[in-house]
Order: sequence, then structure tokens, then C-alpha cells
Amino acid sequence: MNKIIPFLALVLFTISSCSTPKNMSEFYDKYDKQSTVIPLPKFAINLAKKNTDLKILEYINSAKVFIITDAGKAKQNRVIKNLIAATKGENYEQMIKLKVKKNNVNAAYLEDKGQINQLILGVNGLRNVLVIDSKVNLTKEQLEEALDNVDLSELEDILK
Repeated sequence: MNKIIPFLALVLFTISSCSTPKNMSEFYDKYDKQSTVIPLPKFAINLAKKNTDLKILEYINSAKVFIITDAGKAKQNRVIKNLIAATKGENYEQMIKLKVKKNNVNAAYLEDKGQINQLILGVNGLRNVLVIDSKVNLTKEQLEEALDNVDLSELEDILK
């Protein structure tokens, strides 16, 4: 009996590591039936640019929002952990991980020849998870400047 417990633990660990997404396609496939994906049309992005002072919107060319609602804390943490694993599998740079009250923000980006061309933001809290997958065109310095003026206290309003 004592020999079976370590074996079962190894099997469970192997199964759980196999289920971790290795790229963003696997991530989206894994949560496809539990989520809603909303591609944002260009006019919606342009409208948002005109109606807000968020500097990051200036650099977004296209985006899709991936939403999982009514997720408990354990599921939220699992989704964000899988998001981080998926972005690492595609060699994204992990830029930030912030915690504000009950909300977490994770940002990762893909860079090519000094230009960031894809930005993924993972936000969780208040029983929801948002993944914003955007095509962008900016430098690291522009991204840092754009994220500096984001008011993270507004996350609670977004996630309600």
C-alpha cells in the first residue's frame, strides 16, 4: 500500500502536466466550451480610442476578448496558470503580474525586431476571467508608458 501512494501521486502529476496548454491555440481549445469569445471590430476599437484616455488603445490594431464567467477562485487561478503556461510555450515575454484587491492582471507580449506585435492581458477577479488578445504595433517603451496611465482600481467595474 505504501508503494502505491507515490505511484498514484506521480500518475496524477503526469496527467495534470499533460493537460497544461503548450500554446495559445491549446489554451483556447481547452476553455472553448466554458467561455465566450468576442472579436472586437475595428470600428469598436476606434470608438473606444475616441471615448477614453487609455493610451494603450492607440496601439491596438485588432483584438478579441475571451470571457469565462461565474468562475470560482480555484478555477480563475487555474485558467490564469494555464494562460501563463500557454504564453511561455509560444515564447511570449512575461511583462507584468499585478494584484489589486481581489483582481489580478497578467501581461505577456511577442516581440519581433524591436516591435511588439501581440499583447495578451489576462485579468481575473470577482468570478470572471478576461483574456484580451490584441494585435499591436509598439515598442517596449511605448507599452510601459501606455500601461503607466492605466487605473487598475477600475478593474472591479470591468469585472462585475
